Amino acid sequence: MVWSSWSKRHARKAVLVGAAMARLSLPASAAAQEAIAPARDETERREDIVQRRERAALLATHLHDAIRLRSAGKAVPVLVSGIGGASLALSLTVAPAEPRFLAWTAGSATLLAGGIASLAVPEAYRRDTLGAAAQLSQGSFWLGLAFFTDSGLARVTPIALSSGYYVSGLLSGLNLALSDYTPVSRLRADHALVATPEWRARLSGAQIASIERDLLATAPAIPSWAIYLPVALGGVAATAPAWDGDLPAERRMLSLTSGLLASVWSLGAMFDLEHPAQSYQRDLRRAGLQVAPSGPDGNAGLTVSGKF
Repeated sequence: MVWSSWSKRHARKAVLVGAAMARLSLPASAAAQEAIAPARDETERREDIVQRRERAALLATHLHDAIRLRSAGKAVPVLVSGIGGASLALSLTVAPAEPRFLAWTAGSATLLAGGIASLAVPEAYRRDTLGAAAQLSQGSFWLGLAFFTDSGLARVTPIALSSGYYVSGLLSGLNLALSDYTPVSRLRADHALVATPEWRARLSGAQIASIERDLLATAPAIPSWAIYLPVALGGVAATAPAWDGDLPAERRMLSLTSGLLASVWSLGAMFDLEHPAQSYQRDLRRAGLQVAPSGPDGNAGLTVSGKF
């Protein structure tokens, strides 16, 4: 009798210890989510469970891409700050106070400010901050060349390229102001929750909807094609002197080359890669699903609907 009671108590302890160890095997974020998760509805339809798990599997793939896109270390901002600071110091100490050198000084200052700002902003905004500073700095560089009479370029070429880079840089800055990117740390925590089938099976529909919103929030407010389009148009305009027969052949060829290089670069940036948020929605559509707001006020979460 005593032996039986002792055995039951130790068996109960073993079960509790095993459950605790199983919970410790989960990521910290997954354990926290499970703790606050609502009780599983036993009457939930099988197709709803299948949809939820399919969404979670898609999220696992595209969250990984979003993390890679938004992750950025501090090495590049430090390098950009160093280049901007060195060129600014050189401009202030050596260059005379002429419009062409003032434009280059402004470009160096922009590069330095962009590098410092990218160190101060959250990690998700770092790459876009560097991109905006680089485009504005490029605009100042070409503006400075426009004041050189012996640069080998027809004046139209640097003015067109400067205008394109300036407009793109301003659009990049506006995109930073309008975008509300999900923090990279939260994206990593979300990815931990959907990384394996075992963890995905623990998530409720509301939790998956929250993760889905985090992924969709990684998309920029202004699409890449719109940001880089002014550079492409400026590059096309920069080639205009190439068709002027009165100009020397060297100037015509240099204008054509400069304009085409800028246009090709901008076109590559416009259509580089599909954004993870867009590819996720595309994959949902292929699966016969769609993202839609739910709830009476439209902000209670996201649901999936489709034909089965």
